[in-house]
Amino acid sequence: MRAVGFHSEPAQSTNASLNDPDSGQGSGDVFDSSSRLHPRAEIELYCQRNSHHLDNWFEPEEDEALNDFDARHDRYRQMLASFTGANARLALVLVPDASHIAEDLETLVSRLLELNRLDTEIRCTDPDRPDALQSGEQLLGLGGRSPQRQARIRDAIVAKASRGEVLGRTPYGYESGTDGLMKPVPVEAEIVKEIFETYAGPWHAEDSKPKGGPGLRAIARSLNDRGLLTRTGRPWSALAISGILKNRTYLGTYSRYGVRIAGSHEPLIEREIFNRAEAVTKTRKPIRRRATEPPYLLGGIARCDLCGRGLSGLTRRRSWKRTDGTSTSKSYRYYECPSRDARRERTEDVARHATWHADELEAAVLADIGGWGRRVQNKLKPVVGDSIAEEIADAEREFTRAVRAVASAYGTLNDLTAPLERLERSRSGSGAESAEKIDSEQLLADVQSDDIRVAKAAVAAVVERVIVGEDQVEVLPRF
Repeated sequence: MRAVGFHSEPAQSTNASLNDPDSGQGSGDVFDSSSRLHPRAEIELYCQRNSHHLDNWFEPEEDEALNDFDARHDRYRQMLASFTGANARLALVLVPDASHIAEDLETLVSRLLELNRLDTEIRCTDPDRPDALQSGEQLLGLGGRSPQRQARIRDAIVAKASRGEVLGRTPYGYESGTDGLMKPVPVEAEIVKEIFETYAGPWHAEDSKPKGGPGLRAIARSLNDRGLLTRTGRPWSALAISGILKNRTYLGTYSRYGVRIAGSHEPLIEREIFNRAEAVTKTRKPIRRRATEPPYLLGGIARCDLCGRGLSGLTRRRSWKRTDGTSTSKSYRYYECPSRDARRERTEDVARHATWHADELEAAVLADIGGWGRRVQNKLKPVVGDSIAEEIADAEREFTRAVRAVASAYGTLNDLTAPLERLERSRSGSGAESAEKIDSEQLLADVQSDDIRVAKAAVAAVVERVIVGEDQVEVLPRF
């Protein structure tokens, strides 16, 4: 088969002559990673062993830098030109590995597809990874991000975890000691013990149903009434209490990045109390949001005017029986401030934190946006950077999954065309230049879209904040 050689390292003299019997070239260990030949010698030996006719070379000049991607691109275009035209002759492209023909995974896939359309391919002389896509998956990253460097970082993190050292934030009740291990914070530790003992309730026989103590909201309310705050200075919530009750760190067990070490630090909770609390949780029906629950239009931008906290989207479902015996149910969607204490607000004369029916609040905000005049519209400075970043990240994940699947023989190269095009489209929409091209009128139209995801992205682009009070709403445009 006719072949051409392509490599990106400087074309210096080979380590040894192919005709020198003492050089070791021709022995079975010639491709050992610690004694790889010069790229040219490796390609020549590959052709010799596989009966390929090496017809041409596309290699760097003596003074070309190893990471001169522009020069590599020019050589690639020269090679491609040799495969087209009236006197063109196709050939198998031989490279030592994928890193010699592309600097990142998306460039490699683009070139593989381009050559595939010409009915030719790239093959690696590395016997461990002769398939160029498999080689690229191992050696190249997206956008030039090195998978080897990422692997080294992961290894360093796992090594630290294997010693039980603190990684990231410590759980409430602990702090990082001078030795890097967790040690109790006395005041916080007492609150953690109180939470477990209160929720677990009195001891019960193993064969009986655990009654437990007060629920999550009641415990949070008790702590807040005494002026106790979380580590971040916020009031306690049912979600924060639930997170503490599920955390096995309080048993003295360290668990991070697949590493699990029992007895790595001082426990705050006895196992018997932890197990009782766990049993109580199982007997109480958890409130779960359905996977199909549509997103809340104002999520992330609606704020309570009293405390400034972001409003949470809540869904409550009610079921009842009709007079004819049949059952029915209905869902109610709310925006509610996490600081709200409904019981206290009903019984005491205190300021009320925001709580609104979702339909009413969203209708009020959309009506306000719809009433913006030309003066407001002209001053708008929409921000879509977050949505672009999310789109790029999602496109990168899809592309990486597709490459992994095709590299594992699930599909063909053509299956990478759509993921690659989506990745290129998402990236072309980012940067400073795209900010000038944002169509404010289109965004204002998208605000009223029936597609909740389109409408949510548009609202976030044109609205800085929605300040929500007990009975009034203020919409702040992005100026």
